[in-house]
Order: sequence, then C-alpha cells, then structure tokens
Amino acid sequence: MSNTPDNKRPRAGQTTLLNIEIIVDENVTCRVNHQQLRAGCLAAASHRNFDEGEIGIRVTTDQAIHQLNREFLGHDYPTDVISFPYSARERRIEGELVVSVDTATERANELGWPFENEILLYVVHGTLHLTGMDDLNTDDRQLMRSAERAVMLQLGVGDIDRYAADGLQMENHRNETDTPPKEAEGKTQQESAPHQDSHQKPEDRS
Repeated sequence: MSNTPDNKRPRAGQTTLLNIEIIVDENVTCRVNHQQLRAGCLAAASHRNFDEGEIGIRVTTDQAIHQLNREFLGHDYPTDVISFPYSARERRIEGELVVSVDTATERANELGWPFENEILLYVVHGTLHLTGMDDLNTDDRQLMRSAERAVMLQLGVGDIDRYAADGLQMENHRNETDTPPKEAEGKTQQESAPHQDSHQKPEDRS
C-alpha cells in the first residue's frame, strides 16, 4: 500500500550480496508481505547459484502491467508477471520483475489457496526467468516447474503440487520419475528481452 522502496539488507549472518528493492504502487490496496517476497526472490536466485547483484520488484495492478505488455511486448492484455533480465553471469544477477496483485487475487480465489502464495509464486517464477530459465518448450518447462517446486517447498509452501501452474499433472509426472532434472549451476550473459506469462485462461497460466 506504499510506493516507498523497501531496501532492507540481509540480516546478520547472511552472506548474500543480492540487494532486492520492492516498490508497491500507491493504487495497490491489498496488503503485500515484503519480507515474504524478498525471501522468494532470494531463494529462487540462490537455487540457481546467484547471490550478488540487484533485483527490483514492482507490485502493481492489471492496468499498469497491461500497459507494460503493450509497450514492451506488443500484447494487448495483462499478465501475472513480467521479467526484465539485464545480466546474469557467474554469481551476479541484475533485473526487474513486475507482478500484478489483481491477477494474484483473482487466480488465488479461483484456485482456493492464499493470495500470498499466488503472488509469491509469481516472484519465484519471474526470478527464475531472470536467471536464464525459460518455459517455451516442454523440456524447459519441466525444468522451470521443478525449480519452482523446489523453491516453494523451501519457503514452506507445501501444497505447491496441487496449486502450481501445471497442478496435478506435475505431481503425476514426478511420481513417474526418480528425481527432477538437474539444474545448471552457472549461466552466461542473458538477453535483455522481457519475459511475460499469460493468465487469460486457466490453462494458459505459465
């Protein structure tokens, strides 16, 4: 409910040098848990072996994210999250995320799980995009879903298998395999093109 940047540094004992700035637009009326979103971003980056750099997270409305989609992606509709990757090499990462509270609220109500978990998933998903992960084909999508699951479980969201983007399909797939695919440990310079994820229909959620 504030547009004041949230620039808290990691607590004592944490070795990460990854600074996360969270800005909530003034017209966002729901309560946003800054600490939880920061934890999600840190966990997703750490999962991909990034612990230095700068990531900005903007929490906004469907209207604002719709405008960004038109401007940067040529899509005339809102989406749940847009990722703007600037660089990701060795242990250092830089980029920005924009997430929609309107979509998170609507989707959480449809699925029957907390808004806080839904918007947290957007931040995790978007951060994974910043690290170089993608979900345009089946193999990449499987890697993305496995990473999302691992991070959300680490954050204490135990029902991610039921409410994740692919829902029970992912749970059934995991039951047929011994272990999820191994994540890459290092990334080279990433392209600067933004990533967006459509939520117009439930089956399109990615």
